[in-house]
Parts: sequence; C-alpha cells; structure tokens
Amino acid sequence: MNNKKLGNDFEHELCEILAGHGFWAHNFANRKSGQPADIIAVQGRIAWLIDAKECTGDVFALSRIEFNQSASMELWQECGNTSPYFALKTSKNEIYMLAYDILRDLAKDGKKQLNDVEMRYYGTDIDTWFRIVKSSI
Repeated sequence: MNNKKLGNDFEHELCEILAGHGFWAHNFANRKSGQPADIIAVQGRIAWLIDAKECTGDVFALSRIEFNQSASMELWQECGNTSPYFALKTSKNEIYMLAYDILRDLAKDGKKQLNDVEMRYYGTDIDTWFRIVKSSI
C-alpha cells in the first residue's frame, strides 16, 4: 500500500474515532493548493485542528510538517483557538497526540525526527487525550 493511501485511510479512521467519542469531525478534501491540516474536530464549542500522520517504521520526521501547515497552525493559535495537534499512528496501531507547539520547539532545538518512544514521551496516547479534552469542556 502506498503512503498516500495509508495517510488517507488513517485520516478517515481518525475521523471515525473522533466521532465515536462525540466529536463533530470533518476531513478536509485534499487540495493541490495545500491545506493547513487534515481534520477539524469540534466538541463543546471548542475546535481542534489536527493533522494525521501515518508513521511507517515508527519514525516521524519533523520535516513532514510543511511550511503552510506551520503558518496556518500559528495563525490558528493567534486567533485564540486551542493548540493544533498532530496525530501520529505507529505500526502497532498506537495513536499519539502531539501538540504543534512541542513539535515546533523540538524542531527549533535541532531535533530531526521522533521514534515511537519519543512520540510516547512528548505526546499523549489518544485515549488519555480524550479524557483530558472532555475534562476541559
């Protein structure tokens, strides 16, 4: 299966997972002009901007964060919204939610990639993320 298909499948899967936890979730259509993220999810009048990344080899290269995504995510926050997230899926079907701010700061500090152990360290597994989000609404 090619990377594009894996990515599209994960975006769809993540929307279903979010919906199953009571979110309204919309997967942005892939456009040639680029999009700021893959998914917008809303619950309790709070919106989350999420980019879904399938991590083959259990590695996430920070270079996969595109310039237009960084610019859009920075503006998203400047407008007073919640921190954008990257949902990283490992080969073991684990999903970690990593705040954009953390990934941005790691890249600024010279970090090039995260392995699955680092995803777990810097991120939050999706079930815990759901509990945290629901407690803040």
